Amino acid sequence: MQVINVQTGTDNGDASKSDVKSTKSDSAQTKNSDVKKMKYILQWTSAQNVPFVYMGVGQEGFTSRKCPFTNCIVTPDKNYLSDITKFDVIAFSGPEVIRLQNKNLPQVRSEKQKYVFASIESSHYYPICSNSLDGFFNWTWTFRLDSEVRWGYMLIKDSNNNTIGPKKIMHWMKVEEMDRVNDEFKDKLRTKTKAAAWFVSNCFDKSGRMDLAIHLKRELKKYDLELDIYGACGTLTCSRDKQDYCHKMLDKTYYFYLSFENSFSEDYVTEKLLHALQNNVVPVVYGGANYTR
Repeated sequence: MQVINVQTGTDNGDASKSDVKSTKSDSAQTKNSDVKKMKYILQWTSAQNVPFVYMGVGQEGFTSRKCPFTNCIVTPDKNYLSDITKFDVIAFSGPEVIRLQNKNLPQVRSEKQKYVFASIESSHYYPICSNSLDGFFNWTWTFRLDSEVRWGYMLIKDSNNNTIGPKKIMHWMKVEEMDRVNDEFKDKLRTKTKAAAWFVSNCFDKSGRMDLAIHLKRELKKYDLELDIYGACGTLTCSRDKQDYCHKMLDKTYYFYLSFENSFSEDYVTEKLLHALQNNVVPVVYGGANYTR
């Protein structure tokens, strides 16, 4: 996908008061604001799907999170302003817009507008292979570390709760700077008795992880070690309704966990990595990301 930037004027918020379909909640939020300074964001695709479902309506998503800027109004209503070219941003959910292609997309746009491609799904499953969408989007809102706005599965924080990653270039602590492993943690690790586990339900993926796991399981047996596969793709079960129990089992019993992604895409690292890291298990990673980040 090619991403372009359209040059805009100094003031994008040129919707006049007569352009706005007022609501009681919005008027309460904006009564002390100059409406010309507001930015209007239109959700072109369904507001009920990820990531739009987390944005809230009106200014709610910004005020509830105590964002430094709250002068934005989010709406799925294409008639909220008198003309769709008056919206500052129009956001499209990636998987949905790929299915739409040329159908039901805006037929007019202004130079001041930013069109945003928003997705948390792997591009391996949802590639944009259409000349009609080449140069269509100005910004991306995805898990990619070079997105204009990043929507990832996790943050990396230091001991002071400062967010330090993921980044294109990470600066990790040197071993000599780290706290020593205490005896209590060492005792906890001594409860472990099994080699590796994997929780998986999608057996037919694009990455080929199932074939790799089966090969690994076969090789481990040569050393009297076992890879326990839980879920639809294995012989063991640990219900998703009992996730706390499953995670405690990882913490207590296993040394390694297979953090295998179902597809390859740059920077695509999901919560599968956290299953290991949050439960004192060494992750075995398999995906298209640079895991040093």
